[in-house]
Amino acid sequence: MKKVDLVVDGTPWSLRIGPDSCEIDGRRSETNIRCIGRDSYSVIVDGSQHTVVVNRSAQGSYEAHVAGTALAVEIRDPRRLSGDMAGLAAGGSQAVRTPMPGKVLSVRVQVGDEVRSDQGLLVVEAMKMQNELRSPCAGRVAAVHVSAGDSVSAGDTLVVVE
Repeated sequence: MKKVDLVVDGTPWSLRIGPDSCEIDGRRSETNIRCIGRDSYSVIVDGSQHTVVVNRSAQGSYEAHVAGTALAVEIRDPRRLSGDMAGLAAGGSQAVRTPMPGKVLSVRVQVGDEVRSDQGLLVVEAMKMQNELRSPCAGRVAAVHVSAGDSVSAGDTLVVVE
């Protein structure tokens, strides 16, 4: 588990994050975090689902919007992060999914490639429009599930970034 010290709306928290669980000040919860948009995440904690939108305010500072509430989040030691906060929170693994059915026109990465946050990974044509799907976090490509020419359905996992 990776350890991060946070301050959320003025209250300090010690957070340990793993691939399917986290500990907040020693209390363990089962978690599932996945990227559903550029700055949006589906966060399931102990069976309760929340949609979280994260905006970067400054280096190490974020504003998280949850259920209509904005929370100021500061990372106390940003050097602990090996990418952006979202990649860390997801245990380092983010699935890139297609938002609608279409055809893969090109795949720009292979397993093992290093990618940066927001880097174009592949292009999918849907409804005669080309859509570039981008990496939700910095990391390494762990899996590529499609090739150019493949047909895909909405929600299919195309690439996984760790």
